[in-house]
Amino acid sequence: MKNFYAAYTRVVFGTTYYFVKKYGTFPEFKNVSDVLEGYGMHTDFNSACNIAEIDNDTIRQQLLNSIQEANFGKVVSMNVVKSLSASNG
Repeated sequence: MKNFYAAYTRVVFGTTYYFVKKYGTFPEFKNVSDVLEGYGMHTDFNSACNIAEIDNDTIRQQLLNSIQEANFGKVVSMNVVKSLSASNG
């Protein structure tokens, strides 16, 4: 069995929450689904990792880096407002 991890953020009612997940996978078996072993959600990244029982500092840093990289390239939608002028009478 091997472990892999996922992490992301979501804004809920104006507050950013960290979500981290710890999965177990069985590469030696075909057609066996991954197993969610730990799940944490918190406004503090390290607290979310504690809840999900992710104790390895290297893995925590890799997850935090992946979140920061994902958020850096995020597309933000904007409402476009037509400008009003005196000639639009």
